[in-house]
Amino acid sequence: MTRPRVVLISMYVGHEGVPHAGGRYLLELQRLLDAETDLTMLTVGNQLNHEAATRPGIPGRMLLLGHEAGRGPVRRVLNRLAHLADTTWRHKRDPGMPSAAFVLGLLRSKEARAAVQAADIIDLQYSESIRLVRLLRRINPSARITGTFHDVMSQSFSREPQTTEDERRYWQGVARRSRAREARMVEQLDEVLVFSQKDADLLGNPLHTVVHPPLSDGAEPRHERADEPVVIVVSYLARDENNKAALWAIDHIWPLVRARRPDAVLRFVGGGASDELRTRVADLGPDGGVVLAGFVDDLFAEYAEASAALVPVLQGAGVKFKTVEAMCHGVPVVTTSVGAEGIEGEDLYAGLADAPEALAASLVSVLDDPGVAQLRSDRVQTWAQGVYGRERFRDIVRSTWIG
Repeated sequence: MTRPRVVLISMYVGHEGVPHAGGRYLLELQRLLDAETDLTMLTVGNQLNHEAATRPGIPGRMLLLGHEAGRGPVRRVLNRLAHLADTTWRHKRDPGMPSAAFVLGLLRSKEARAAVQAADIIDLQYSESIRLVRLLRRINPSARITGTFHDVMSQSFSREPQTTEDERRYWQGVARRSRAREARMVEQLDEVLVFSQKDADLLGNPLHTVVHPPLSDGAEPRHERADEPVVIVVSYLARDENNKAALWAIDHIWPLVRARRPDAVLRFVGGGASDELRTRVADLGPDGGVVLAGFVDDLFAEYAEASAALVPVLQGAGVKFKTVEAMCHGVPVVTTSVGAEGIEGEDLYAGLADAPEALAASLVSVLDDPGVAQLRSDRVQTWAQGVYGRERFRDIVRSTWIG
């Protein structure tokens, strides 16, 4: 049987040890498609992806496009214009635009265009890749094109801080333009995939396929009562919304917890901490009860030693993988409404609130009586391991991408 020819386009690459949840999703998808299809992955040739290309887990055939060395004045000018578009226009006028360097690289590369022209399926990951659907249709009118919305970006943009009138006008304008583009993208795709029914409802018709990210292999042990009152926050802190959430938790939630539990420790696990966050933690001193653990190789051990998991995000959109991951490890979860968004189940949380006082009270309740919270989390763990398991994910991918 001939294997389908698949072109996977993403501005990010999954690999072993990737520090963010979206990358871990891509790693699982890449591995499955690499094993069961004739896969070519196209990505932007920035420094981050060049480094990723040297690590285990990347597809057997991957092309890095854009940022190529210019040969002659015309190419040097084009490279410079692409760089300016990515660093100025993209960040100011259109934060959701695809990488101009990638588009230029795709148009330049005969190998990449040939792969797109020969593809049976073109799969687009993230909104910025899905923005290329019209261009890809012109290159290959007969391919089946699928798009996975990791987030509904119009919702994410609408949640950016808007404390001044200028900020309000700017972000509302960005969100409005993004909603219009999302509607056009949905119309042009053969299949739309989302991580939750909430995102499907935001994007509207036609019907979408909900694919739950594969966050559990079923090997996570039952969570035992932790010896110490440790609250864990797992996130890729280089992302702006995660950095802001960390600062908010330190300033507004943690002092309320420490007032009632002076022995409690707030432990941030994940790379990419900003200078501002490092300074804030350093200013608290060794007795402040806040630790920046950084990137760790063994998340199992971190979850095992935690009494509770806090997901304090106030911005962003889409399913928060960090919330589901904690559930899969059986750790009681305290989170905001944004952190719980798109996770459809009943009575899943040890605390669900947006006010710092309510979040702090929930954390203290778990620390004071971990047995009661653990009874719920044992049930939630079984549910999460089933809904967000790898086998279920693979079945959906095979039926959607492979047929």
